[in-house]
Amino acid sequence: MLASASLVEAQNPPRNSLASQNKSGAHLRLVVILSRHGVRPPTWTQERLNAYSAMPWPMWSVPPGYLTPHGSELLKRFGSFDREFYSASGLFPASGCPATDGTRVWADTDQRTMESARALAEGLFPGCPPAVHSLAAGERDPLFHPGSGRSQAEDGPSKKISLETAPASQNGSQGDELIAEMQHVLMGCLPEADCRPEHSPAIPLLGAPATVDARDPMGLAASFAEDFLLEYVEGMPDDQVGWGKVDEHQLIKFLELHSRNSDLAHRTPERARLEASNLLFHITRTLEQGVEKRTVEDAVGPVDSKMVLLVGHDTNIEGVAGLLGLHWTLDGRKDDTPPGTELAFQLWQSERGAYTVRVTVAMQTLTQMRELHELTLAAPPANQVVTLTGCGTDADSCRWNDFLRTADAVVDRNSVFTEQPN
Repeated sequence: MLASASLVEAQNPPRNSLASQNKSGAHLRLVVILSRHGVRPPTWTQERLNAYSAMPWPMWSVPPGYLTPHGSELLKRFGSFDREFYSASGLFPASGCPATDGTRVWADTDQRTMESARALAEGLFPGCPPAVHSLAAGERDPLFHPGSGRSQAEDGPSKKISLETAPASQNGSQGDELIAEMQHVLMGCLPEADCRPEHSPAIPLLGAPATVDARDPMGLAASFAEDFLLEYVEGMPDDQVGWGKVDEHQLIKFLELHSRNSDLAHRTPERARLEASNLLFHITRTLEQGVEKRTVEDAVGPVDSKMVLLVGHDTNIEGVAGLLGLHWTLDGRKDDTPPGTELAFQLWQSERGAYTVRVTVAMQTLTQMRELHELTLAAPPANQVVTLTGCGTDADSCRWNDFLRTADAVVDRNSVFTEQPN
């Protein structure tokens, strides 16, 4: 267990994907990795951020939403770890470039996703990284963005939910205490000081006019919690992380707001079906191609692929996890998806020819990201094997037919775009 794991984890440790990687008599044939991009600044402008705080937010070295050099280096180290891990699993040789041809990399078109994909590819295969494929710059890729492109049924049931108007969360009394703590930090108050909104120029989170921002208090607080996380894992000085008021302990508390909001915004069944059906459909077809050993329509990558790396966003991971009912607790946090998080679908084949799917989650810990640690099998990122419902009693894997039935059952075909480029 990692030193930062919670007491609950220590008492009931998750199944470590490293410890169980070598299944007796089985061979790893293919892995499909869905990765979040690396560390970036907030996507909001400085002016918009500063409207919610009494003090100016720290400046970053790159434009809003761009991958930082620190974030790029973190992903190179994650890619290097992936090479070591999947080499130990027998998927790739430990060094050299022959495995490059068996790796397909597909990224969303944002700068942060494209550059994250390049950093991961360079870490995987130093000196000979595979090409990063994507749609044209600025084009919205339906693999990562629901509602982009043409679905099979334009008027299907999924169209009844609007991503622009559906509320992201319902706050009520739940989370108010944490939101109040967040308000305290944004207004620059000491615990004993008067922190009433009328005494600060900042827009209040609780009781803010509806016309100020489309998000509700929980959504706003979750966004600021994410921004504090980005400051912390970028390695900013302590006095710049939440203006010196957010240490690691406080950050973990605030990240609970982000997890709660993500549960409601991306993991609820209706939202997950709309947001992630297309992505899960293509992941399933890619695994099916590995099983069938023939070209399968709508798979990503050629038939002989050993690794398919999809580089997108935390919302993509959360949506797919919501569809499949996947949960994890890593680095002391439940269902968190910090920069660089990888959700991997491993396709194994037994000596008798039977296929199984194992699903794992891996992420660098807060300390590993902030201090730019090397990642090795001896010092790995936090990682866990996760269990799919409907997959029988095997804790580590799911029989292929069970996985196929489970995945296809939760996909809304009205939200599937079947012209995914390759």
